[in-house]
Amino acid sequence: MRANWLQSLQDIDRHYPRPAICDVLSRPENADLLEYVVRDPFGCHVFPGDIDDFPLPHFFRAMQESLARAPYLHLWAYIPTCRYKCHFCQFPTVIVNPQSPRAPALFRDVVDRNIQEARMWLAQLPALSEVPVGEFNLFGGTPSLLPPEELQRLMQFYRDNFTFRDATLRFEGEPGTLTRPFLAQLRELGFSKLSFGAQSFSDRLIKGCGRLHQAETCYQVIRDARELGFALISVDLMYGLPAQTVDDVRDDLQQARALDLSHLVFTKLHMKPFAETRTGVSAAGENAWQRRDATLPSLGQQYQMRALAEQWLDGDYLEHPTMYFHHRSAAPEKWKAMITDLDQQVPEVAIGLGGSSKCAGAELINLTDYAAYQRALDNGQQPVDSVRGMSPAQQAINGCKMALSSLQPLDDAVFRQKFGVSLFSQPVIARALAELQQHGLLHRRDQTVRLTPAGRVLVEAIINTRFDASLNL
Repeated sequence: MRANWLQSLQDIDRHYPRPAICDVLSRPENADLLEYVVRDPFGCHVFPGDIDDFPLPHFFRAMQESLARAPYLHLWAYIPTCRYKCHFCQFPTVIVNPQSPRAPALFRDVVDRNIQEARMWLAQLPALSEVPVGEFNLFGGTPSLLPPEELQRLMQFYRDNFTFRDATLRFEGEPGTLTRPFLAQLRELGFSKLSFGAQSFSDRLIKGCGRLHQAETCYQVIRDARELGFALISVDLMYGLPAQTVDDVRDDLQQARALDLSHLVFTKLHMKPFAETRTGVSAAGENAWQRRDATLPSLGQQYQMRALAEQWLDGDYLEHPTMYFHHRSAAPEKWKAMITDLDQQVPEVAIGLGGSSKCAGAELINLTDYAAYQRALDNGQQPVDSVRGMSPAQQAINGCKMALSSLQPLDDAVFRQKFGVSLFSQPVIARALAELQQHGLLHRRDQTVRLTPAGRVLVEAIINTRFDASLNL
């Protein structure tokens, strides 16, 4: 099996250099990292607890303690409606034709349910109405399907019940539904940041993803958003897509540079079911490409694609956290920095189907089946799928992992101030950092550690293989 993995690493496009990371992954001491990237689990931005079946009242107690110390929080709402299912999608969605007779009632129900769940959170945690919201995100699904009156009603509720005084508002939509009138309404509602998934600027690849928009649709959204005064426009591009070549990725990155985007997400296609690691908002089913056993580019070609991002974006863009690039003239994505940067790592609360909420001591994940979600709310119950607690040791481990995923230097003095212990006094962390340094994936200078270039590329694999407490037993 390992021979096949190594062969995939050697399979490269001869018109492009062989990435140095292929040599790193070929080393026997990095066999666990190679296995991770081959099996392709996802979870770079998920930092799970270590205490199963954590009682719900204990979760709220832990969240209350975190909110009491937090200068602000990350708040997000998930709207699950979509016009169609993308071939790569593993997220919980409710498919609806917005022109169908059932659509108005469904949109009204989705907003009603979101508000109903939010009221439950506020009843359990009155501090939620008092702690300032640092950034509010309206995610999907496709929230840009919401009729104007439902979007207005949803936002009025959040403004009336949470502290939005200095909050930044960010909206995630789908290009084909981000019309100029809709964008104008977003600006009137106070949204200053816009995010959407192009996946590629190649119409061939867009169609292959099962998407209904075209590249020109993306360009028009960007033009309209700029004219309407959006401060941040973030576009998602994917690599490792079926039938995608290294040339395709080069062309996408050239186009992204030409568009002079403030922010860009450049992420690998993940084919292993999200539900296996419970990453953020995730459903239980496989995506269309998994069911059809899609043929993906080789590992070597995928790393050539990843290397092109560094080549084409270097100089003008900085990566912070991993996969998230921001222009030097713009700040990093605020919501990502809030939950990963070592000097922040504030609590986040997610309202809606499949929402993932966490604080220092616990995490809560919502139901992902909409009928089950409705039943729970109808019964007056929090629509919870699972709750896990975090021991003090796990809190320190997760804090270290989150900080590494930010790709920023990790300062032990800041870590001690936050967790009350040194990085180098915790057995699991100290062992992992020592191994990473030995294998050339991390530099340590005095009390600060920093990932090497290879470590930055492999950070997802690193934080999900090298910080397991069971390995230290």
